[in-house]
Amino acid sequence: MQILSNGRYKSIEHRVVVNTERERLSIATFHSPQSHAMIGPLQELVRGSGARYKTVNHEDFMKLFFSSKLDGKSFLDRMRY
Repeated sequence: MQILSNGRYKSIEHRVVVNTERERLSIATFHSPQSHAMIGPLQELVRGSGARYKTVNHEDFMKLFFSSKLDGKSFLDRMRY
């Protein structure tokens, strides 16, 4: 959402806190655009301020995502100009 909104909406890092008194159930869900989709800031949000993030095709986006280390928001940093 941070990339699509050109930084207007900030993403948060996912953090889990263990509760020793209650069980926790997590369900992973995945959403993907069509394989030929371009991923980047929406043009309506870029006008005037310029794009803060790259626009890449879905294949390159997935390569960047899966090659990123689990180190905070390093993936978002790799998508920035």
